[in-house]
Amino acid sequence: MSPVQRTLKYLRDHGYTAEKTEHFNFYAKKRQDLFGFIDVLAVKDEHLLALQVSDGAHHAGHTSAIKALPVARQLVFHMDVEIWSWSKRGRRGKRKLWALRRESLTAKLLPKKSLLRQKIESGEWPMHTLD
Repeated sequence: MSPVQRTLKYLRDHGYTAEKTEHFNFYAKKRQDLFGFIDVLAVKDEHLLALQVSDGAHHAGHTSAIKALPVARQLVFHMDVEIWSWSKRGRRGKRKLWALRRESLTAKLLPKKSLLRQKIESGEWPMHTLD
């Protein structure tokens, strides 16, 4: 099961309507994401979630790439932007299980003097959780 398939299952199990937005471009011979970084879009009530999905080894690289995209800085005013990475974790000698690492980039993409960023960082703005 791929990280995108694992993410779709997780979101649907938690009541979200989710769809994959990346596709394979046969002419360029590579995968293309929506706006250059969105692999999955998920909706639940008024909550819109844009996800970059990866394996655990590429989490940091995707973070810096998204922060450099001007379109991500525009979209963050309309939706939450997160990076989800999946990796097998467990104690030595024990069975390894798939673990999800979530990182929200919403506050990091907003301008530093933004009132919304200040509210998110201070905890005044309600951030959606899936648990």
